[in-house]
Amino acid sequence: MGKNPLQVLKGGAGGLTKLKQTVKKQKESLLLQLQEQKISLEDEHWLDQEANFVDEEALVDMLENASDYECALSRLDPKQKPLFKRLIEVGGGIREVIVMGKNLKRKSE
Repeated sequence: MGKNPLQVLKGGAGGLTKLKQTVKKQKESLLLQLQEQKISLEDEHWLDQEANFVDEEALVDMLENASDYECALSRLDPKQKPLFKRLIEVGGGIREVIVMGKNLKRKSE
């Protein structure tokens, strides 16, 4: 049996967890440095963008709490669709994911 899409998005080795792990060390270092002194505009931008997973977390929470997962996927807005795809890809993909009301075939990685 294949992976559940929510496990791929959030689970222990899911996309959201993996994304957070990739930035954890640098983010902690910058936040510590920020307590003592100013950081560069580049570092501030990185913290606000690449190291910020608020949108991804909101998407996963919305899908987890949806009464109808497939219906919720079909209603993703243009900003949420690439976030969903990124989380699926980083989470290792799954053989078949229901995306926007259609089956999207993917090879498991």
